[in-house]
Amino acid sequence: MTDKFVKHFNRIFVLTIVGFLFGCSSGKETIPSDFGSYYERAQTAYEKKKWDKAIENFSMVVLNSPGGDLSDDAQYYLGECNFNKKEYLLAISEYQQLVERYTYSPLVEDGYYKIALSYFKMAPRYQLEQDNSLKALQNFQDFIDAFPNSKYQKDAEQKILEIRNRLARKLFESGRLYRKMQVWDSALLYLDKMLEDYYDSDWVTEAKIEKARCYIKLRQFDEYQKLLPEINVRIKTESEYSRSQYLKTLYEKELKKIAKEEKKKHS
Repeated sequence: MTDKFVKHFNRIFVLTIVGFLFGCSSGKETIPSDFGSYYERAQTAYEKKKWDKAIENFSMVVLNSPGGDLSDDAQYYLGECNFNKKEYLLAISEYQQLVERYTYSPLVEDGYYKIALSYFKMAPRYQLEQDNSLKALQNFQDFIDAFPNSKYQKDAEQKILEIRNRLARKLFESGRLYRKMQVWDSALLYLDKMLEDYYDSDWVTEAKIEKARCYIKLRQFDEYQKLLPEINVRIKTESEYSRSQYLKTLYEKELKKIAKEEKKKHS
């Protein structure tokens, strides 16, 4: 358990004890009956971006009035406070409490979406491990399935494309690295995996060009010739066109090498 989680749960524990002592010291009911004032304080703090103060007051509402009219709102805003603090794991924990405990709440849709968005925010650059990208991808896909007419649908679809491009690039760069190292079989393995899993990504044309280079070097010219029409029909940028033209140069060089080798054999 991280220090952030420890501090978070310690704060909740302290707030619960404070509520208990407040009731005992007043000689009245242990749990106050009206938590509207706590909610108002929390909202005021939230609007002023005083996240910790807002968390304290929203927590009082959730902990001491779990079935109240404001409890689902308070639970949602606990997630929002942590999200705004960029404490995404804590935010996910709070949103999950919302969707699991307050299934009747109109904020459940928002909670599901923000869980996916929190994983998305934690996802690193393509060079690093992509566990959070995969979690974000799954959560966005599940969200669209559960809420097909959501106001967040377009944004969720856009985020899915971004994640798929990131995951595609990671496989593509691995394939290109192996190609540069002249480990052709490994290069083709990664490039084929990318094309199979992320066929709709922005890296398809580049991956096919890399495959073509591997086939030329492996002297699998039939495979190279089969791939050329697929490459040519997909070219959209000047950079892609330039690299596709280089394939012809590479092919001609390899043919010349073969001719020299044959000549040497018969000399």
